Amino acid sequence: MSATFTCSRRATFAAASLRRNDESIRKGRKMMRENHHHHHHHHRRSCIGNENFTDRDFRRLCSSSSSSSSRRGGKGKGAEERRRRLSSRTASSSSSPSSSPSQQKKYCVSTVDASAILVPHPDKSATGGEDSCFVLKRSNAFGVFDGVGGWSDEGVNPAEYSETFASEAAKAVTKEKMRNPVDIMVRAHKMTRVVGSSTACVCVVEEGEATFANVGDAGGIVARNGACVFKTEPMQHEFNMPFQLGWKEAYPETDDPRRADVKKVRLKRGDCVVLGSDGLWDNVPHEDVAILCDENEGDAVKCAEQIARLAFSRSTDEEYDSPFMIAARREGMELTWAEKLQGVKLTGGKMDDIAVVVAFVG
Repeated sequence: MSATFTCSRRATFAAASLRRNDESIRKGRKMMRENHHHHHHHHRRSCIGNENFTDRDFRRLCSSSSSSSSRRGGKGKGAEERRRRLSSRTASSSSSPSSSPSQQKKYCVSTVDASAILVPHPDKSATGGEDSCFVLKRSNAFGVFDGVGGWSDEGVNPAEYSETFASEAAKAVTKEKMRNPVDIMVRAHKMTRVVGSSTACVCVVEEGEATFANVGDAGGIVARNGACVFKTEPMQHEFNMPFQLGWKEAYPETDDPRRADVKKVRLKRGDCVVLGSDGLWDNVPHEDVAILCDENEGDAVKCAEQIARLAFSRSTDEEYDSPFMIAARREGMELTWAEKLQGVKLTGGKMDDIAVVVAFVG
C-alpha cells in the first residue's frame, strides 16, 4: 500500500528549517537561512506522502516527499541508489516471461523522487502566501494552485481556496482513484465550496506518459539532459488576466475546468517534471529550470530549493529582464513619458508567491 500525506507549512526563507520525509514521514532536515534587504521571507513546504490522509493531516503535516533520506547529493549516493532501483526494475520486468508488452509499458516509468516548496511574496510572509500544491509520489500525481490575491480586498483569505482545492484534488486521486487530470480538476472544483478562486495545473504520470491539464498561468515542463523538451502554455483572457477556477455560487464568472488545456508527453528514464505557479515562470525561463534539473539529478529536494531560490532572487532584481517583462513589452505595455524622462526601464523581476514541484522519473 502506498503511503501518502499532505502537508502545508510556513517557515522562513530568512531563518528557516526545511523538513523532509520519506515514506515514514521522516522529519529533521535543518533549515536554510537567507536575508534579503532585512526581510524575513517565509516559505511553506507542501507535499503528500500517505494516501490515507485526512483534512486534519492536510493542516498538520509538514514535510516534503523524498524516496530516501540518503539522496542529498544529486549525483552522489542518491544517483547511485536511483540507478540501482532502475536496474532492479528493468531486470524484474525483463525476467518475467508472462508479462505482456502492455504491462511492461505501464510500469516503464514512475516517480523515483519528488519534492515541493512554496515561497510567499515578502509582503505576505506573515500569512505564508497564497500558493498551494500536492505531491503524490507513489500515485505519480502532482498539482500546483495559485490563489488569486485580489480576494483579500474583500476580506477573503485567498489561500483558503487554493489549499482546499489542493486537498480535494489529492483526494480525487487517492480516494476516488482518478487518473485523468481533467477529471481530478473537475472533482476538486465541485468539492471546493470556499469563497475565492485559483489557477490550477495538474500532472499525472502513467504508462510512460505525462498528462498535463492547465487552467491559467501556472504550468509545467519536462526537462531532459539539461534541456526543456516540453512546456505547457498559459491560458489567459488577456495579458496578465489568467483563467481561474472558483466556487460558482460565490464567483459566477469562474472558468470551466473542462476547458483545461491538456497536453501529453512521452517520458524517458531520468526526465524531470517541474510544475510551478506564475511566480516561477514569470521570473525564470524554462531553459534555466531545465539546467537546474540536470545539475541536481536525482535529488528533488535540493532541486526544488535551488529553483525556488533562483526565482526569488530574480523576482527582486530590478535590472533583470524577466520573462514577464519581455512578455509585457511584446503585448504593448509602455512607460509614461515622465517615466522615460526619469530613466525608468520596463525591466525587472515580478515579485509574487512562488510554488515549485519537482519529480524525477525512472
